[in-house]
Amino acid sequence: MTELTLEAIRSIVREEMSSPRSPWLDSAAAAAYLGTTAGTLKTWRATSKGPRYSVLQDRLIRYHVDDLDAFARG
Repeated sequence: MTELTLEAIRSIVREEMSSPRSPWLDSAAAAAYLGTTAGTLKTWRATSKGPRYSVLQDRLIRYHVDDLDAFARG
């Protein structure tokens, strides 16, 4: 069995976090996905009118692609 070094683990984590395969998008990517702006998403969050989102670590906003699709079909 091969042991992974700490740097190898960090490299894997960085690669996965930046992977375009992730279904979780930040505000800029979610806005582009919906054809709007990050400012519009912020307004929608404030007025509870936009797509469902998650808050990570008390400050990071992430949108799941399935929620964006549901909102667009809405």
